[in-house]
Amino acid sequence: MKIILIISMFITLNATNLSQILNSLESSKKSQSIREKSKSDIAQNELDGAYAPPSFEASLSHADAIAAGEKDGLEYALGISQEIDNPFDRDTKNLGIKEYNKAIRQETKHELHLLELNIISKYHTACVSKEMQEKSALLYKEQSDRFSQIQRAYELGEISRKDLLFNKLDLAKLQQNVSSYKRVYLSEVSQLQGLSDSLVITEIDCNDLVQPAREIKIRAIEEHGELKAIEYKKNASKALYNLHSSSISSLEYGLGYEKELDMRRYTLGLSIPLGALSSQKEMLKAQQYALTSSYAFEKDALQSEIQSYSKIAQNTLATLYDEFTLLENEILPLNEDLVRLSKSALLEGEGDIMEYLDASRSYSLNVIEMLEIKKTYYTELFELYKKADMEHGEQK
Repeated sequence: MKIILIISMFITLNATNLSQILNSLESSKKSQSIREKSKSDIAQNELDGAYAPPSFEASLSHADAIAAGEKDGLEYALGISQEIDNPFDRDTKNLGIKEYNKAIRQETKHELHLLELNIISKYHTACVSKEMQEKSALLYKEQSDRFSQIQRAYELGEISRKDLLFNKLDLAKLQQNVSSYKRVYLSEVSQLQGLSDSLVITEIDCNDLVQPAREIKIRAIEEHGELKAIEYKKNASKALYNLHSSSISSLEYGLGYEKELDMRRYTLGLSIPLGALSSQKEMLKAQQYALTSSYAFEKDALQSEIQSYSKIAQNTLATLYDEFTLLENEILPLNEDLVRLSKSALLEGEGDIMEYLDASRSYSLNVIEMLEIKKTYYTELFELYKKADMEHGEQK
């Protein structure tokens, strides 16, 4: 049982597929930090709307009454007082607090969603870099195996030294590309590791990628998390404006008991500030009115920005998809046929090595170009996901 548990823990810590990486976000330090910050902001918001605590006052003194023919004695006083903000508009105040708490929770949800999309995006681009490295390594091996034939052809005088050096340079360049793609892949895995701080990621599976699609349907703009948060803030600001419109913004009560030698005194006090005569109230109302208008303009501007960006991104993705599918479904199959035919001709003595290498070089260039377009597609796709606040895999 212990052995099974240890193996299970090892597999979890070294998760390589996207599902395991995303599941780890629940316990990641970044997501926990975001959630705890949200709790703090909500607590601060509710604290700002709480009543001031009651104040207790006490005093003790000694009275010297010899001149009046009375006995000396102790005198004391006890009192309690409390200031209550907006005593007759508590519902309005609670509404403002409630709406702002909604805004905080919505912003937290959106921030966690962006963290998730950043991980998904980096996973996809890292997978394409991995594929580029693997493909280029295979192509390098293929051309490297054939280079001895080029040298033999040069020794036999079948090709010039210029052709020999050109192919040698091309082979060295391909070897450099293999190292370059590997470096990019390792760098992106490292970045993915940085985003997933609760896992150890040394390799990724890449069997669970979103399939490229030409048409990406955007979700309804009303469902966008940032727009919802702004609307909640606007509602909170409206509530505060109505709150400051109240004629009685606060009151203070006080209860007291005093004992002065043989005299006892009970007091009850009520203080009502004349807020209607205060310029501060008008300034507070003006502030909330301007803030409400600001949120309305901010929401409209963000909505226009999202719609404009989404339209451009959709067109860009459709173009990238067309390029990608043209290379994958038409150009590369033709290249493969050409490579196969030139190789057969070479083996049968009906073709030469240069024709075969030219066909192989063309094929390798088109493979890398296709993968670069695929990587750009994923980058643009997940930027659209973030801008339009879409879920992973949400395309139709």
